[in-house]
Amino acid sequence: MRNIFAPVLRSVYAQPTGTLTRRVVTRGACVGTKEPDAWFPPEPTPQRNEPVEALIAKREQYEALAQQLCKPCPVRAECLELALREEAQLPRTWLHGIRGGTAPWQRLNLIVQRRRATKKAGDTTAVGA
Repeated sequence: MRNIFAPVLRSVYAQPTGTLTRRVVTRGACVGTKEPDAWFPPEPTPQRNEPVEALIAKREQYEALAQQLCKPCPVRAECLELALREEAQLPRTWLHGIRGGTAPWQRLNLIVQRRRATKKAGDTTAVGA
């Protein structure tokens, strides 16, 4: 699976978490909004006897909403990086809402990709030693 967020995250990856937090909580498009619940819409869940296509369509709508809400945000990349750091150690059931223009399942996929890349890099260095 191709990571479409990699180019965006590369620019903020090296920033300290404290710096990311300060930037996101002071400059984020969601800060001070009149509708903060917009960033926590109900997540699509499979319904009994519902075709898989219906769930896929609901997820696509959720992802489009995430893109729409976060598109004008000046710290979108920082928000996504911060979310990935904060959520990396959480159980998957604790990931909710829209952060950095992504849905929870998208962030979970990114976290898994990072773990695999870290493990692979660690395995490679161990083999080469």
